[in-house]
Amino acid sequence: MSDEMLKIYEELLRQINRVYDSYVEQVKRLNNMWSDYKSAVSNVKRNWDADNVLLMLRINELRASIDSIREELDMLKVRKELGLIDDEEYSKISAELTDTLTKLSNMYEEARSKVDEIDKGIKEHWFRSMDVTTLTTDQVDGMIKELEENKAKGEVPEDVYTRIKSDLELIKRVVQALALIKTESKA
Repeated sequence: MSDEMLKIYEELLRQINRVYDSYVEQVKRLNNMWSDYKSAVSNVKRNWDADNVLLMLRINELRASIDSIREELDMLKVRKELGLIDDEEYSKISAELTDTLTKLSNMYEEARSKVDEIDKGIKEHWFRSMDVTTLTTDQVDGMIKELEENKAKGEVPEDVYTRIKSDLELIKRVVQALALIKTESKA
């Protein structure tokens, strides 16, 4: 092989190495960003699981108030039918209670909608951050078992346990479906 041909191939190898080095660095950056993303998602999910329980308690209090006002309206109607209050008093109290009921119902729907929106967004990121293509059902079962052990120790509140177990059961179904797809594609 002539020196000139050797120089051409050496230059070609240098170009390949430059491109290779560039992509190695880009892949490293992607891996670091992926790791940071997964960590951030995990932190947000952990915080959300705790905050969601508190928010749902408040929302349930609002729901209880709405139910209480509905009962009050029913009782008011009975009192009117029994002649314990006159039409004017009934109309006045009924209008006030109905107005309050409408406002509280709107607050409830708004709060519930916001919590559901955040929950959906966080779950989307959480599912995205899990590499379900490499997870096995045994690993997910292990996560469920660990969750149940932590619940038994009193480290996980019932509401958080229910939410996380539901999420893990969904992930398990996804992993099972992926395993089935992989099996079918090999056949």
